[in-house]
Amino acid sequence: MRVPTCTVQATPVAGGIAIGRVMRIHGEVRPVHQVTIDPADIPAELERFHAALDLTRDQLQKLQNKLREKLHDSEAGIFDAHLLLVEDKTMTMEVERGISEELVDAETAVFRAVDKFAAAFSAVEDVYLRERAGDIRDVGQRIADNLSSAGVQEFAYDEPRIVIAATLTPSETVGMDREKVLGFAVETGSATSHTAILARSLQLPAVVGLSRELLDSLTVADKIIVDGFSGKVIVNPDPGTEEAYRVKKREADDIFRQLRGESELHAVTTDGFVIEIVANVEAQEDYSEIRKNGANGIGLFRTEFLFMDDRHLPDEDEQFEIYKKLMISAGNDPVTIRTMDIGGDKLNSGIVRTEEQNPFLGLRGIRLCLRERRDLFETQLRALMRAGVHGNMQIMLPMISCMDELLETKKIIAGLKVELTVRGVPFADSIPLGVMIETPSAAMTADRFALEADFFSIGSNDLIQYTIAADRSNERVAHLYRPGHPAILRLIRFTVEEALKQNIPVAVCGQIAEDTLMIPFLVGLGVNELSMSPVAMPLIKKLIRSLSMHECGELAAKAMQCDNSGDVMELSRDMIRRCAPELLDF
Repeated sequence: MRVPTCTVQATPVAGGIAIGRVMRIHGEVRPVHQVTIDPADIPAELERFHAALDLTRDQLQKLQNKLREKLHDSEAGIFDAHLLLVEDKTMTMEVERGISEELVDAETAVFRAVDKFAAAFSAVEDVYLRERAGDIRDVGQRIADNLSSAGVQEFAYDEPRIVIAATLTPSETVGMDREKVLGFAVETGSATSHTAILARSLQLPAVVGLSRELLDSLTVADKIIVDGFSGKVIVNPDPGTEEAYRVKKREADDIFRQLRGESELHAVTTDGFVIEIVANVEAQEDYSEIRKNGANGIGLFRTEFLFMDDRHLPDEDEQFEIYKKLMISAGNDPVTIRTMDIGGDKLNSGIVRTEEQNPFLGLRGIRLCLRERRDLFETQLRALMRAGVHGNMQIMLPMISCMDELLETKKIIAGLKVELTVRGVPFADSIPLGVMIETPSAAMTADRFALEADFFSIGSNDLIQYTIAADRSNERVAHLYRPGHPAILRLIRFTVEEALKQNIPVAVCGQIAEDTLMIPFLVGLGVNELSMSPVAMPLIKKLIRSLSMHECGELAAKAMQCDNSGDVMELSRDMIRRCAPELLDF
């Protein structure tokens, strides 16, 4: 029996329109029944586990190569994290311990280890790191499938369909036939999940937040429309609605083709204000491929992935080689590298030494580096300084909240220069040092920071969270987490004004940098640089080329006087409707 016609609101994570019948896949970790073993069975279970591990490694490498053929090295780099987990000694030892000491079979030991490590990642504040819990479960499920006779599940298609699922892993996403998948509608996930990133790269419309009740009621007989721009999901639409969306889909496809052809054009407003568009980079991705999307540099290179294995923390030479490779790949383009932003939440027991009651307000970012792990911080800074001779590097400090932290870091760098000089090791003597403006205290004292920092980078995700006092991952207060809150705009305005007085640039590297409704305000406030995912660049560049900085400045001034974010967003919609109506839905 078909579900009655209805429209539900989900969260858009990949733009586009998909119209078709549904295909439901499990999208969940399949249950495993605990099996105890005799001590005599230990060698055989260990052998089974390592054989499955080898097979998983081969499968992931093939998936990575397949994705590289479809897209770019940057998207294929998603499976670098999966391969790191397969090679992770801590994970392997945990499974081996389960088999040898707890006397459970390999499948049980794998799921216990996966649950343990996924839970640790799920508890962290950083959205990027929290989403990696899904990667851990993805790899764990693949290992478990390879341990069973069934092997990894394959999906059968009778016609092009829209995939619906409780969850969807990167492996499942890449393994699907692109010609038979129209889009995704998933219960769990976010815009920063690897599955969402892949959906955007594959140009497949996708939404998350589909209700479990609706998910359970849909069958293969139901047709749905997925609007990846607005997040609407229309179930069994009437003919008129379906035809209207088919027209909208054709128009969107035409615009996407145009945007791809204009990716090399610069982001310059109609009155000549230039905004640099740079990339957020997750790991060791190929910059030449990122450049094809229109990147003018790297605005955020996360280094946390280097410290995932708590049994082996990278030494100075290992880090140097990674940073050096990145710098050479980028050539003369600027590369901003963020020092390790690891929170005091037991994410890595090899780094964090104490447990905290409120880790989100505890030792994370620069606090951890200066107070508890100065040894790791100095090692990283030395590696960065050495790699700086191979390109145009900038160093960025996370979670800065007071001037003392910046001044102390500058003293450490001065001491390291002396040390490297004595060692006779070449290093870059004048790497720009910037601070992330992601706490209200940093924003409100931007005038003081501007005297000592070489640049600012506004980490809007945390700035919004800490200013509004609303956990962005808590659905009960999600309605309060609004980028367009007038308080956020005022903090950005003050930050930019004080930076301008000292002639230092301001970048934005949070989610609002690729939010079309926020772009007019960022332009009007005078932000110099926007750092975002490569796939978003052509659209944002096109929008900026349609705007006048002068008019955007007037718009931002009006927004400051609004009472709520809804009114602020409506101002932006009106401007985009006048200047670039074809981009409004994006």
